[in-house]
Parts: sequence; C-alpha cells; structure tokens
Amino acid sequence: IFAFIFVLGVLITIHEAGHFAMARFLGAPVEVFSVGFGKRIWGFEHKGTDYRLSLIPLGGYVRIIGLGPDESDVVGEGAQEMDLLPRWKRALILFAGPLTNIVGAVVFVALALMMGVEMPTYLEEPPVVGWVEPQSPADDAGILEGDVVMTVDGEAIEVWRDLEIALLTAGKGDVLLTVERADRILEIPMIIDRESRYGFGISGIEPRLEAVIQLGPTGSSAAAAAGIENGDLILAIDGEPVDQYYDLPRLIGPNPGKSVTIDVRRDGHPLQFTFVTRDEGGVGKIGVGPVFPTAMQKLGPIGSLRAGYVECVRMTYQTFRVIGRLFSGKTSLKQVSGPVGIAQISGEAARSGVHSLIMLLGIISLQLGIFNLLPIPILDGGHLTIIAFESIIRRDLPLKVKERILEVGFYLLILLMIVVLFNDVVKILPEGARQFFSRG
Repeated sequence: IFAFIFVLGVLITIHEAGHFAMARFLGAPVEVFSVGFGKRIWGFEHKGTDYRLSLIPLGGYVRIIGLGPDESDVVGEGAQEMDLLPRWKRALILFAGPLTNIVGAVVFVALALMMGVEMPTYLEEPPVVGWVEPQSPADDAGILEGDVVMTVDGEAIEVWRDLEIALLTAGKGDVLLTVERADRILEIPMIIDRESRYGFGISGIEPRLEAVIQLGPTGSSAAAAAGIENGDLILAIDGEPVDQYYDLPRLIGPNPGKSVTIDVRRDGHPLQFTFVTRDEGGVGKIGVGPVFPTAMQKLGPIGSLRAGYVECVRMTYQTFRVIGRLFSGKTSLKQVSGPVGIAQISGEAARSGVHSLIMLLGIISLQLGIFNLLPIPILDGGHLTIIAFESIIRRDLPLKVKERILEVGFYLLILLMIVVLFNDVVKILPEGARQFFSRG
C-alpha cells in the first residue's frame, strides 16, 4: 500500500508539475494545484496558488486561469466564463504534463540502470525455440525445438525479448510465424486459443533452461523435504535423462502421489533422492521452479541515459501496438492493469529493492504520459483534440459544450476504471472463481 501511494503520488506530482511549470513559464496564473478531485480536504496557499489534497483520489489537476474548463469542473461547481489564453499557449501547457511524464520515464529507467538491474540473460539471446509444451498451440502448429523464429505476424524478431513480447501480447487468435529450420524458411500459422489470467497469450514456446532448480515455499515442497537444495542440477528422473528444466513437468506430472527417484549434481558431486510426489489435481508436483540466469546491467551516466531512451522508445512502440490490438479486438482488456494490479506490482517491486521500484516508476510514468495523450475527453489528449478542432474552425467552442464533452469523458473514464478494477480483482481470485467470472 505504501509503495502504491508512493508511486501514484510521485507520478501525479510530476505530471501536474509539468502543466504548472509551463503555465508559469508562459505567464499564466495558476489558481489550484490539486492531487485528487472534488472537495478540498487539506492544503495551503503560496504565491496565489492553492496547493491541495482533494477527496476523490483518481488523479489530479492544475487549474490554470485562461485554460478553460478542466477535470475539476466535472465534479465541482462548474467553470466560470473567462478570457482564454491563446490556443498555442493552451496547447503547450496541456502537452507539458504528458511530456514531463515521458521525460521522467527516461530519467527513472536511466537511474535504475546506473544503480544496476538484474536482467535475465536469455532475453538478449537469439530467438531459438528451446522447448515446446506438449498439446500447446505451438505443438499443434508443428513448431519444433531448435526452430529460429524470424518474424511474428510480419514483425521482425531479433532476440528472445522480441519474441516473448510478440507472443504475450498476441492474445487469442491466429498468429503467423516465420521460422528458420535446417536452412529452410517456413511460414507456420498458429492458433493461440489460451490466455493467462492476465490476458497474455499462451503459445507453449519457451527458451532453453538448464535443469537448475529453486525450491518453492516452505512446507509445500516435497523436494525440499527429501533434501534437495536450491541450485541443484537435475540429471535424471527414474533413470530417464533430463536435458533441460522443461523435462521435469513432462516426467513428474504423470506420476501424482507416486515414488520417484531423482539424480542431481551439487557442487560437482552426484546425489540421489527417492520420495513421493504431491498430487495436485491429478498432476504430480515436487515443489520446484526454474532458475533464470541473470546478469547485472549497470551503466554510467551517459550510457544509462542512452539506454533509458532506447528502452522507452521500445516500450512506447509496444504500448501503441497493444492499444491498436485492443481496439481491433485482438488483445484482451485483461492486459491492462488498474489500481489493484499496480498496487501489487508496486509492492513486489519495493520488496525487490529500490532499483526495481525506480524502474517501475519509469515504466508507469511512460504509460501515464502516453495514456494522457490519447484523444479521450477529460484527458490532455482530449483537450488537445478540441484545440486542434477549434483551430480548424477558427473559433472557440462554447464553454457549455466543452463542459458536456468533459462530462462524457469523465463517465467513460469511470466506466473503464470499473471494468479494469473488476479484471484486477478477478486476476487474484482462486482458479475456480476466476473461471466462473470469465465465463460470465
């Protein structure tokens, strides 16, 4: 909760500070700087500006004299007739908020890279298929281990990171893969008919992972109870050699509640353990997970800024790609996280360390900047769209018309918030309840 409050507070303050700074620079008086909407519950005045916390914690606003009606008018007493600033000044002030978030995102990501970020090494490796889950969409399509994925739906794939993002954001539906197999180029259509609780497509394509394991929570791991330790390399199960981690579920899953013999290597020494697997819904489990090799990515000031910029450009492209797929119906709205999802992610990032929390600030700041530029009434992009329309017709729309447009946008935003919040809650429900709501 504290991490969520911190993330939300910092990013809203940055966004509104962008509007505030540009208004001051252009000589426009600022009447209110508010975190939240509605009734003022606390604040102070300084140099003609009322800095306040307001009752409805769904964002914030800066009331700038001459900018026209803003978000506060929708839940307040309504805007008063006033002389408006020139359209170019209004446009610059409105654009400054999202721009500050985007610039802040580059700075946050760069700062995290300067501090050092643990990154899975496979993400920058060639996109070679290391494992195909049996009876998965990839298996049904005929994807084989060793295939090198070149494109997904025409989009070039250079490293595993590109492949992972392309498949995750594909959602359900048809996907066309171009792969290289034994010096042949093949086009393989694949139908993704499954998605995770977060709305991401499940293709069954995985990178190659050594069978080095980490133990699950204390009390739920049969392997730990038998004496297997973190970092052990699994060599064989019941005498059948294990080539990589994904052989484990293949060999253990069909044996729920049965005795298995597992050979491991620990510090160069072979060891053998025999114990009974757990029966979880008719599937054998031993309570272990994979270890993803990581490397510390730590850069200097110039290198981190350059890398931060490149990473934000990449995330921006992927964000618009997902937005496009949302509007076309090819991607599930489940991929969008609301307050509950952001709170969960914030807490996990805070527990992982300051560098993870700073990286999260960068990611969410970028999304906030992009979201606010969308042409949705009540958002900055909606205001900018109205100004562009006014510039075309060479006159300002009546104040009441603008207020009605803002009201429509406000209620649409509330509706979107309800849907996203519902999805957030469903994601954290037990499997049975989640399936019930999904069917509903």
